[in-house]
Amino acid sequence: MQGYNLAPPWLKLRREFLRHPCMQNVFSEAPREAAVLHLQGADAERFAHAQFASDVHALALQRWQWSAWLDVQGRVRVLLQLARIADTRFLALLRGGDAHALAAALGRFLLRDKLQLTAQRMRLLPGAALAMNEAQLQEHSITLGMDTHSWMLCDVQAESAPAPGITEDAPRANVWLHELRAGWPWLPDAALDALLPPALGLEHLGAVRFDKGCYPGQEIAARLHFRGGNKRELVRLRGAAQATEELLRATPEALQVLLMHRDRANDSVEMLGVLNTSSAAASAYAALIVARYPA
Repeated sequence: MQGYNLAPPWLKLRREFLRHPCMQNVFSEAPREAAVLHLQGADAERFAHAQFASDVHALALQRWQWSAWLDVQGRVRVLLQLARIADTRFLALLRGGDAHALAAALGRFLLRDKLQLTAQRMRLLPGAALAMNEAQLQEHSITLGMDTHSWMLCDVQAESAPAPGITEDAPRANVWLHELRAGWPWLPDAALDALLPPALGLEHLGAVRFDKGCYPGQEIAARLHFRGGNKRELVRLRGAAQATEELLRATPEALQVLLMHRDRANDSVEMLGVLNTSSAAASAYAALIVARYPA
């Protein structure tokens, strides 16, 4: 007797997307765990300001800012949401990557610094709206405000049920779609150590500054800023799932997808990706682009 395939059409399309090399290593939903790095000690601010591309000296207490750590070639090793929790304590939420690897890499630059680097895995819960760049330290969590929602970081070793006072107020799909449309990247493994700051819109986010002291990769980042020459840009695209899959299969060199959201009601996909404008196939994506970052 012949069996029946009861899988809905959107599930088949989802499997095709995830099976295709272009769509592997892509964030297709908000992560449920986050990699977090704690920097604590008398030299925490000085060290973070010297290593990260943002102006850490300007970061006020109970606030967070976009930041990044670059390699000497100016490529983004990790994208961060850096929060000042206390005068000598900072927390960095990694938007992709491994906190233990980051702690080990940063540790090589510690000399006689009075600083402790601690990597931690934390539960990541979307919460209620909180003002952009506000950071709240609570008994059981740390909350980072994203305007229309917030990210709550909770100890992953705690009981499976949220601690008192912690609730998942915002639907994960809604939060994910908002971040995608705002142009706030999460970096899959394939995008780490591979892209320059302009390709991710980091100047627009304020994650890279040129009016501060030297930091790794600053020379190349500044050259791109003042002289141009970047061949990649961050774009948001939307299209029919099957047609978009076929385009990605035919022209994998033109677009590197970072974030994806599937609309199951009409079998369409919305993506945040890095378009290689020097690619001969880049023009094929023109009809799918609905936004560029910065606008």
